[in-house]
Amino acid sequence: MEKQSKFYTLALTAVLSVVTAGCSLWPGGNQENTLPANPTLSPVVEVSEDYYGSIQPYKPNQTRGMLAETRYRIDFSHLELGMLEIARDTFPTDEYLFQEGQQIKPDQVREWIAQNMTKAPNGQKKTGMLVHVLEHDYLERQKQQLSGMVLGISLSPVYLDATGQEKTYTTDELRAKGQQLAARIVQAVRVDTPHVPIVIALYQVPDKNSSLVPGRFIMSGTVNANESAVSKWQKIDEEFYLFPSDDAEKAYPQQALQYDKLMRQTQASFSEYIGMTGLGRFMGGKLTELTITATAEFDSRTEVLQFTQFAAAGIDQLIDKGVHVNLYVQTINQPLAIYIRPTSGEPYMHIYRK
Repeated sequence: MEKQSKFYTLALTAVLSVVTAGCSLWPGGNQENTLPANPTLSPVVEVSEDYYGSIQPYKPNQTRGMLAETRYRIDFSHLELGMLEIARDTFPTDEYLFQEGQQIKPDQVREWIAQNMTKAPNGQKKTGMLVHVLEHDYLERQKQQLSGMVLGISLSPVYLDATGQEKTYTTDELRAKGQQLAARIVQAVRVDTPHVPIVIALYQVPDKNSSLVPGRFIMSGTVNANESAVSKWQKIDEEFYLFPSDDAEKAYPQQALQYDKLMRQTQASFSEYIGMTGLGRFMGGKLTELTITATAEFDSRTEVLQFTQFAAAGIDQLIDKGVHVNLYVQTINQPLAIYIRPTSGEPYMHIYRK
């Protein structure tokens, strides 16, 4: 039960987790004191018992939550677990321990954010691309000394043009500007930590008007030990779409149709209105994970059981087997059931007793 509990606690929900699968989009290798060419984000979420050990006592992160402005939403669950996932290609869990970031100080982040701010032509508004910097440290397991870092650099694509109007960078434009910003941050970090390898993860923050779609990783970079420049950048093609939505229907009509059939089939079989919202994660244009949240006021636990079984059968019938599916059944106030269908291994269903 403990193993299963870890499974669905870390599975991708509307608050999203990303934990490493057994495969990645790009090949990687591990060498002592060097970085692989391509630190990656796994295309499918599969949870294993292969987690990082930690150092005790626990020390809180020095810069977590230091946002450039309160209007930004980071979605820390996706950011933090995505950074852990990216780290695995470089810092294997059997060789390294995890520690919250201790090297970068709050004053440094404040300075970086301030330096990145630009004032609107009317002088009344400032905006900047840099939203947040999060550090994760990795310690060599035997010596328990700092041996590596992952820096999550959160970026906003929104900027002010010459007239003071808000505009949006394309993903490629944000990648290019993020690389320039990361180079300056690496130079500053190297003053106090000159010898450890560093992985950079560029993260685009979610749209400020959306509370359900998380941010996404757009690029990763590597800084070798004893070097002060990123040796190689690698694009990450990660997208999220809500189902049902016009955006999903336009971008991925086949997957939108599959979800629509599942939703209509399930809703038509029960008398209560059941709200069903899906969040699809796409890697390289392929749907790799679908998280469905079904909300209703069910009459009984037996109805919850029947609904979950019926929905699970529909998922197996309509959703491709290569897609990891998480189904969360709930009322407005409490969870009722969970169904997990991984891409490999047996599905798992749990009905809450209380």
